[in-house]
Amino acid sequence: MSSLSAEMRAMLDDSVDKFLRDHYSFDARRAQVESVSGYAPDHWQQFAELGWLGIPFAEDDGGLGGTVTDTLGLMRRFGRALVVEPYLGVVGLAGQAIANSANTDLKASLLPGLIAGEILPVLAWEETRSRGNPAYVETRAQPTAEGWQIDGEKITVLNAPQATHVVVSARSAGNAVDDDGIELFVVAVDTPGVTVEGFATVDGHRAGRVYFDAVAVTPEQRLNNDGEGGVLLGRAIDAGCLMLAAEAIGAMETLLDKTIAYTQTRKQFGMPIAGFQVLQHRMVDMYIALTNAENLFEQTVAEHGGQATMPAPAAALLKAGISQSARYIGQQAIQLHGGIGMTDELDVGHYFKRLTALSLLFGGVDTHLKRYWRATAA
Repeated sequence: MSSLSAEMRAMLDDSVDKFLRDHYSFDARRAQVESVSGYAPDHWQQFAELGWLGIPFAEDDGGLGGTVTDTLGLMRRFGRALVVEPYLGVVGLAGQAIANSANTDLKASLLPGLIAGEILPVLAWEETRSRGNPAYVETRAQPTAEGWQIDGEKITVLNAPQATHVVVSARSAGNAVDDDGIELFVVAVDTPGVTVEGFATVDGHRAGRVYFDAVAVTPEQRLNNDGEGGVLLGRAIDAGCLMLAAEAIGAMETLLDKTIAYTQTRKQFGMPIAGFQVLQHRMVDMYIALTNAENLFEQTVAEHGGQATMPAPAAALLKAGISQSARYIGQQAIQLHGGIGMTDELDVGHYFKRLTALSLLFGGVDTHLKRYWRATAA
């Protein structure tokens, strides 16, 4: 259930449609992807001015008073346009971890800057052997006289090269796979001992490895109560799964439409290939995969969208279902387009790459099916 009024949601949707229509052509997106920053900072500032960065945050924190559910229309449109600005990583992951924090002072100091587009915090949780499990944390937080010292490494940190702050998970107690004993700290990227190695991902976005070498943090930088960072981290990732699902559906919709249009114009043996029955069957299968994903998404939102946090089993099942449909539709679209589908000049290959990345982000199908099984069997 949405927290914003229908009128407000309609205004937001209209503003997103207009902005993307005016500023987000395929050629403009390619230029952003190839730039040093990997996105357009002036677009990000416009996101802030239009109120998009404040959608899922409380009015007391400077936001619009909505929830993650209120971002889903925006994320669906972002998927259709292949938006590369770091909305999912900043607003959906790090932003949600901060917004749900027990540290009210830290929340009050960070969220206004995030909503205004002045800071870009990102979430660093995945490790070399975590394989999509946020509870697997080998990065250590050792107690010191002033607070803690963080040592470790995080991989595939979304938007790390663009970040001003990192929300990092570190273990203060227990073994690497324990649910308890995890802390979340907010660390500025220019803190001594923090090193970011950025890279471009297959879908044109940016990510990076972040190294922590004897990084000193104070109690004021911790988001959670003692050892309860794992719960906060899980909630942020589950919120990210819901937003990711909306983006993936938008991309799948567009890719199916483009595939149908292409087969209606591409001719072989003097007739459009859309007239070949075997290809019609494959496009029907694509449509069925999209419909299954949409139904799962809409049912999940209807049943759990009004809750303060997304239940872990629902998020896991949604992510698994969306990932299956995304991979299938992307692969079929490439095959039906033929070799031209993977050329950089055609947008179809870019949609395929983004859907492939989304299907693997936060863990693939097997990871979330196992997660669902563990949650429901417990």
